[in-house]
Amino acid sequence: MEEKTSVLAVRLSAEDLERVEAVRTLEKIDRSTLIREFIQDGLRRRVLLLFRRGALSAAKAAEILGVPLREFLAFLEDEEIPVNWDSKVVKDYMKKTYGE
Repeated sequence: MEEKTSVLAVRLSAEDLERVEAVRTLEKIDRSTLIREFIQDGLRRRVLLLFRRGALSAAKAAEILGVPLREFLAFLEDEEIPVNWDSKVVKDYMKKTYGE
């Protein structure tokens, strides 16, 4: 099933557009795909920043990113970000997934 998309207009300076085009040419992909990838990368970085600041729980961060909690926890480990394994959400998830 194809995901429904929305159209979003974004204004870029000439310099930013030139940078986007330089990367697009090197990657040999269309501009829309590249911009979507930029948004996903930026969203992931921003969610990690909010998580590090304590503004988001692991469960909420995973929800915003649209990934299972397990995947978000693995991502934190990959990024060498400490995980509070004592948090109720993480404990409940671990019990549910792996048992006592």
